[in-house]
Amino acid sequence: MIAGQRRQHLKEKFNKGLVSGVVKYEGWTLSKLKLGSFFGGIVGAFGLGGGVVFNPLLLSLGVLPQVTTSTAMYMILFSTTASTLVYISIGALVIP
Repeated sequence: MIAGQRRQHLKEKFNKGLVSGVVKYEGWTLSKLKLGSFFGGIVGAFGLGGGVVFNPLLLSLGVLPQVTTSTAMYMILFSTTASTLVYISIGALVIP
């Protein structure tokens, strides 16, 4: 049992620390996350944002909309920074 699953099991056992919008990594939920990651990578390879896949996926898992939005913003920040560094490294973006 990995640390996250163990922690979740203890929260459920003692009914402490449970909040709404927590994703349980088991069964169909775990399969959805794996499929979403796979298709998010494919969608990202075609130039669309991963949020096209991940936002509806996270909302369908019961994650709060505020958390879903902030996760999407984090992914956009990461991918934009990576793209900028690639353009700088190949010399396509000249910074004065």
